[in-house]
Amino acid sequence: MASNRQRSGKGKSRQPAPEPAKRSFPIVPVVFGVIAVILVGAIVFTGGESESGPQFGDIELEGAALPLYPSSGFQTIAEDPALGETIPSVSGVDIDGKDLTISADGTPKAIAFLAHWCNHCQAEVPRVTEWIEQTGGVEGVDLVAVTTSINSVRGNYPPDQWLRDENWPAPTLRDDQGNSTHLAFGAGGFPYWVFVNGSGEVVARTAGQTDIGTLQALMGLARDG
Repeated sequence: MASNRQRSGKGKSRQPAPEPAKRSFPIVPVVFGVIAVILVGAIVFTGGESESGPQFGDIELEGAALPLYPSSGFQTIAEDPALGETIPSVSGVDIDGKDLTISADGTPKAIAFLAHWCNHCQAEVPRVTEWIEQTGGVEGVDLVAVTTSINSVRGNYPPDQWLRDENWPAPTLRDDQGNSTHLAFGAGGFPYWVFVNGSGEVVARTAGQTDIGTLQALMGLARDG
């Protein structure tokens, strides 16, 4: 590699090294970088639009929120402080844009909270769909769902198209950008299930993948509770 400094020797005078060239600051790439960050932020925080339509809903909540579901879960159902609590009423629109309310309306329910980017949800949805198609589920218990934690820069977006492709059989509410419905029901890890009896009282909550046998048993508990 050539040196910027002349080597000294007999009969040669030492030459001063040239000053290093001043580097110009890359203004244009930085400007475009800032714009890109702004655009990504806009997608994350104002996303929820897709070719199939808006993904967020306008949510109206009434009633007290359920206690938060702990990240460590429960060893037994009886440990859940939400047991016997009445679920809040939540109203909005479903993934087809139709009005939908989830409340204590006299019918037992299994309420599934689903995130489109969640691998466990992606595994659970077709399994539950197949079970419902083959058996009809548990008689007397409604299956409803909520799409929540929607993020247009994460995988498997948009959620409405995902659920249609899976032939998901349950009415499904669109949560808002603040995930208000998920928070009001205790914000458990995905998939998150809340089972309620005919009076709208919580009989069980689970977080994470649930096998069909357990799901059937907890829906039976909701029906008989």
